[in-house]
Amino acid sequence: MYVEHTMRNAGPLAIMEDEWTQYLQDIREGKAGGSALPAIAGSYAKKTADPKRVLIVEDNIDAVRSLAYLVRDMGHVVEYAINGYVAIDIARRFLPDIVLLDLGLPGIDGFEVCRKIKGHAGLEHTRIIAVTGYAQDEYRTRSRAAGCEMHLIKPVPTAVIEQLLG
Repeated sequence: MYVEHTMRNAGPLAIMEDEWTQYLQDIREGKAGGSALPAIAGSYAKKTADPKRVLIVEDNIDAVRSLAYLVRDMGHVVEYAINGYVAIDIARRFLPDIVLLDLGLPGIDGFEVCRKIKGHAGLEHTRIIAVTGYAQDEYRTRSRAAGCEMHLIKPVPTAVIEQLLG
């Protein structure tokens, strides 16, 4: 039986199921980069030489944890919040260099979170990047007016996050 796996830059890879199973076993045993899927070895996040303090604000717990793991794996220091109120509190204590901010949050939305963070002494120069599903021009205009320097649409490719964080 064949398993098809689609890689972003490599296209579909058809491999035997037992090769896939062996590759996964190699990863578990620390032998990643084996012969079954060599294209995957280069797809991991790159480690940064300049770690940043990153606050991730996202109300979807799976999404925020996944992004936090990815950003930590890049070598950055990460905190996360699943609502706007907690995000503001964490930002005041954590003093992030960069905030990756979802706009569609329950309670206090991302636009208001951005304004409150930017309005706090010591955080006015924090880079805030909207990471959202809101693609319409209206939301781009509102995020810019609130203080977001960029407006990215989910899902954001790993390479873009690497570039943003350095």
